Amino acid sequence: MKVFNKILLLSLVALLSTNLMAQKTYEDAVNLYNSAAEQASAKEYDKAIATYKEAAQIGEELGTPQGTDIKSRSEQQIPKVQLNKAGNLFNAFRSSKQISDLDIAIIAFEEAVEIGKQYQDTRVTQAAQGYVPQLYYQKATMLFKREMYEETDKALNSAIQANANYAQPYYTKGLVAKKLSDDINDALRWFDQAIAVADKTNKGQIARQAKGAAHDELLFRGAKLIESKNYSDAIDLLKLATEYDAESADVYYRLAEAYNKQSKYDLAISNAKTALTHEQGGKTDKAKIYFEMGFAYQMKGNKAEACSAYTDASFGSFKAPAEHSMEFELKCGTTN
Repeated sequence: MKVFNKILLLSLVALLSTNLMAQKTYEDAVNLYNSAAEQASAKEYDKAIATYKEAAQIGEELGTPQGTDIKSRSEQQIPKVQLNKAGNLFNAFRSSKQISDLDIAIIAFEEAVEIGKQYQDTRVTQAAQGYVPQLYYQKATMLFKREMYEETDKALNSAIQANANYAQPYYTKGLVAKKLSDDINDALRWFDQAIAVADKTNKGQIARQAKGAAHDELLFRGAKLIESKNYSDAIDLLKLATEYDAESADVYYRLAEAYNKQSKYDLAISNAKTALTHEQGGKTDKAKIYFEMGFAYQMKGNKAEACSAYTDASFGSFKAPAEHSMEFELKCGTTN
């Protein structure tokens, strides 16, 4: 009988202790929640997250309405604290300007994306997702300035992976391709993608930049090919350049030059006229175009048109050769 009473007494004590422990545990959860808030305010973000998780765990173990409430409140704070942590690390990078600090900030934002998804916080998830591609692109621009092109390309790939509708990285990949490859098509492929994405997302400035970069590179390479007497390939590149800028006076001038080298004088005249249509500069800027036109007319035996064109070409560096052709070759002052 004494044994039974002793067992009964121990059971009552255990039950009472359990109730006291439950009450104390809930109070602990509340205290932990408040401590976590203070830690977050003090920018002790990792400690705050750990403390919120501990409070949530206690709430879950309680299995009571109060426990459920403290669990929910604690878990709601975790994504927000992680986003604040990422923002604070980004500010640290802005102060230091060090790529290593930028990398740390990127990782923190990527973790914010995952934590936001885990705790179903759409606002935090979307905010962090917005930062990640931009920070990778910022890293890429820093690396590009340091001429670290392969590393730049990797950062750009990460930016595109994070947001395939982000036009700027495609454009910059075109610039990187110019540095890493002699094949113009490697750069053009990325410029074309930049244009397509920019058009889809209403980023007109990026589209114009990509078109301008493609045009400039094709014009530059076309001019170089003319210098090396590779006229057919030069014409192919220059024609392609007109697809990026159909009103480029410089491209049509170079086409006129290349066709003159091939003795295709009608095509030279046609492109020279188009170049003059789009040339916005003054007489000196137009002189080189008139010179190509004059030469084409001269080769066709059209003295009157040749003399007229050479007259308009007699400015700047083309003044002397134009006057030489008029005086000694065409004898423009005579009727012969």
